[in-house]
Amino acid sequence: MKGLFGTFIAFAMCAFLLGACSSAPAKKADNTATASAPVAEQAEESEHDTLVYPQNLDVAHAAYLQAVNLEMRGEHAISEALLRQAYEADPGSRYLGFEVAERLASRGEDSLALVYAQQANRLKGKKLARHYALLAHLYVKDGTADSARKYFNLGLDSSHYQDMALLYDYSLFLEIIKDKKELVRVYGLLLPQVNYMPSLFQRQFALLAEMNKDSALVDLLEAAYNANGDRAMLQQMVQILLLQKRLAEARAIADTVMSSDAVAEKIVVGVMTAMTEKNRDSAFKFLKHKYYVDSVRTPILTNFLGHHEYIAMELDSAKVHLKQAAEELEAQPVYVANAYRSLASIALSENDKVNAVIYAEKADSASMGAEKPMLAMTYGYVGEYKKAYAMLDSLLAVWSKWNPPVGVDSASANELRKQASRMHRQFRNAYARIYTFEASDIEKNVNANDSMKTYAKEARERAELFWESLLLADSTDMGTRVYMAMNLERMGRYDESFAMFELLLKQPESSGLDFAEIMNYYGYSLIDMNRSAADVDRGLALVQKALDKIGKGPAREAYLDSKAWGLYRKGLYKQAYDVMLLIDAKNMLEDAVYWEHLGAIQAALGMKAEASKSYKTLLKLNPNHADAKAFFSGSKK
Repeated sequence: MKGLFGTFIAFAMCAFLLGACSSAPAKKADNTATASAPVAEQAEESEHDTLVYPQNLDVAHAAYLQAVNLEMRGEHAISEALLRQAYEADPGSRYLGFEVAERLASRGEDSLALVYAQQANRLKGKKLARHYALLAHLYVKDGTADSARKYFNLGLDSSHYQDMALLYDYSLFLEIIKDKKELVRVYGLLLPQVNYMPSLFQRQFALLAEMNKDSALVDLLEAAYNANGDRAMLQQMVQILLLQKRLAEARAIADTVMSSDAVAEKIVVGVMTAMTEKNRDSAFKFLKHKYYVDSVRTPILTNFLGHHEYIAMELDSAKVHLKQAAEELEAQPVYVANAYRSLASIALSENDKVNAVIYAEKADSASMGAEKPMLAMTYGYVGEYKKAYAMLDSLLAVWSKWNPPVGVDSASANELRKQASRMHRQFRNAYARIYTFEASDIEKNVNANDSMKTYAKEARERAELFWESLLLADSTDMGTRVYMAMNLERMGRYDESFAMFELLLKQPESSGLDFAEIMNYYGYSLIDMNRSAADVDRGLALVQKALDKIGKGPAREAYLDSKAWGLYRKGLYKQAYDVMLLIDAKNMLEDAVYWEHLGAIQAALGMKAEASKSYKTLLKLNPNHADAKAFFSGSKK
């Protein structure tokens, strides 16, 4: 039985190979046909060979069987020789021709392998994807790009694009010839099959970015995220959507985020920042919802929430969140410095001078000295002028003589000099502003003597000199002109001041100026001087524009006071009083100007009892106020 079984297997293999080795039924050689050896033809043919080759199928089959047997035993060289013998015996076999070419290619005989593959490709027989793939690889090595591309595509078409190895090899070929458009298509086919393998994904991403195909990038990221759930891709997707100004789509993704991790944080911050550019109130509402409702809470989001609350004048919450952020973001000094800077500003707005200094010092410490101008300004705000001047004197002495370290290249040295110049300007500007703070304190002091008043005048003049020197170095510095215009008005140089304000109002919105502050200050000055009805109308219009621009900002009540005073100047007392009622008097307990205006408006309306209370409050702040004294003098009469 054993011998019969072996005979049966041998017979079966021969029957199988009969189809594999021969391209046509066996027949006698036709001596009239023109034959050619398989290795003689080296040119690629687009059509199948129509020649009839002499065949010896018995020899071909026997040689092939021995070649297979020896190959399995590791006798590669003898196996290859027998395979060639089989091909010589049946030179019309496409299958045997490619078998020989594959063996040659496997041991690096690429040129000879290409000759055999070209010859075999001219023969009739079943077209296999791996044969086209072999031709493609051999043409790549031969440097024949067009032919390589042709056979890559034939092989992929033949395999219905299911041969991932061939598809990957085709991508490598496309990288070599730099066909980026086709490469994007191929990677698009490969990536889903390899679950968006990171190396291929990053290459596709880079190609699409280089080609500015932002929409395709979004689609790629979405597909990758859906395939493997990598949330980092979701975050990248949001970034690209925001770059494309597709805020609604980015917002829709952000609405689904409900975790307190780095990815969620970046998504929320990105969307919130984009929303802030369009509407700060909407951005604040979005951030509060993510923080309080969706519980997306990280130290950085706490920091942003605190800053938004500060701007919206929700000061109690702002203080809590900014302190929390400053404590939790110790490793990120920029955020810490910003948090303490805002806390210092809140403290100043609440006249909490002690904490204002503490927070300003912490901001300077966190920033490693970068907040020195702000710290000096804080000292000036709280009246610690000697400390402020001493700090600025030492800093100016350093920065006025600063030079780049020895050995720094010229380009870096020039950049360092520019930075040093900016620092020097900041400190000189701070010095000038602190002079005006001190002068203003003296001017408000009802007990100031002539010597103090003279010092205040000189302080404003010194500030003016500082600012003039800054403008000589940079005449485009509009921020400095704002301070100059205000200082000139306080010095009584009204025409110069107003001309500078007009210049400032002509600057573009992109200049970085606080136009609301400029319009209110200039508008109130025109109203208060009351030089003409036209000036009052102009001033009132400017104040209204300031109110429209600031919305619900922290300066709103001061701007409302300006508007009310403008209406009073026009004789519109009832309207003026209605505007004053919009101001919370609790916030104005130490504001003499507010009580002066309120008293005058109430008196004009015949509200003597109310006016009396307002003027009494004014006299507590300024016992020598002329209008208050006149009111009570008239009452006695």
